[in-house]
Amino acid sequence: MTGKEFRKAVGPYEPMWDDHLGEPGIKFAKKEDFDDVKHKLKIIARATSEDRFLLVSGIKQRRGLIGMTGDSIADAKALQKADVGLCMGSGCDVAKDSSDLIILDDNFVSIHKAIKWGRAIFDNVRKFLQFQLTINISICFVTILGGLSLGHPPLNVVQMLWVNLIMDILGAIAIGTEPYTKDDVDAEKPKKETRISRKSLIMTPEMWR
Repeated sequence: MTGKEFRKAVGPYEPMWDDHLGEPGIKFAKKEDFDDVKHKLKIIARATSEDRFLLVSGIKQRRGLIGMTGDSIADAKALQKADVGLCMGSGCDVAKDSSDLIILDDNFVSIHKAIKWGRAIFDNVRKFLQFQLTINISICFVTILGGLSLGHPPLNVVQMLWVNLIMDILGAIAIGTEPYTKDDVDAEKPKKETRISRKSLIMTPEMWR
């Protein structure tokens, strides 16, 4: 649909200040009208800066995750409002200051790669924490249980430092720097277990187990 049709479909609205998020937003007269448009909307042709801000604000009000690309001063407001603002390298300084990431080569393929690396880093953080907690909880358990049963701790200070500084940290760094693979991360259709949302936990029940 066009920008004019989009504004007509979402119904009456007015600017407001969102106290919960601490930033400007949009108050819709009928939220149901925006929901109907959001579910079927694919492309907005001839969209203005107001249309972009309207779309970003509406999705964020429904706890959705949204990324926004732009390169002009008019896009700065929507770039700030979005969860992730992406500015092209040829964009103006105002847009760059309002963005979270700057795409230096002006290539939309780079956005696809950025999403893949973001998911890979999130997965690597999980691996790092799981490895660290496994080693440290095991050491604490063995030391406390050994001290209670043997009368003296089975590991002395030097051995504890060796396990933590050498075995633990180097192993965790190796796990935490793994690149993404095509099987693990699919930016278009991620697997259900690898899908990331606002409610995603860094430590899942499976990791604790």
